[in-house]
Amino acid sequence: MNTKKLIISSVVIFIMYVIMDILFYTYVFPEKYVSKAVRPEEEQLIPIALLGLFIASCMFSYLYGEIAKGQNKFREGIKYGLALGTFMYLPLFLIFYATRDTRPLEAWLTNAAFHIIQFGIFGIVVAHIRDGAADS
Repeated sequence: MNTKKLIISSVVIFIMYVIMDILFYTYVFPEKYVSKAVRPEEEQLIPIALLGLFIASCMFSYLYGEIAKGQNKFREGIKYGLALGTFMYLPLFLIFYATRDTRPLEAWLTNAAFHIIQFGIFGIVVAHIRDGAADS
């Protein structure tokens, strides 16, 4: 494993994750689905959310090196990203829809679609940083 490339790809994905999520939830996600209630502890939860994004970024970058077959960077990256995004987000948001009384199914599916596409983009970026091949 090339540790330097793993660290670089993890940091790049983390930065992209934060920026893309901020832009999506600020400018794209329908306002009618955004909760108007502000909890007093909400600002205290931001470091926890950032930690979660960082862990996801590191795992995403690490698993690419374990799973990639070393084929075409674009194809391999997008295939990996879309598969992992679908695996992570579609079941999660369907479970959230079934267990939380906060948003309609459309909002959860919009969230899932965004994150699946986002992971497809992340896959392409990681493939290019890590040279498109699994590290031995």
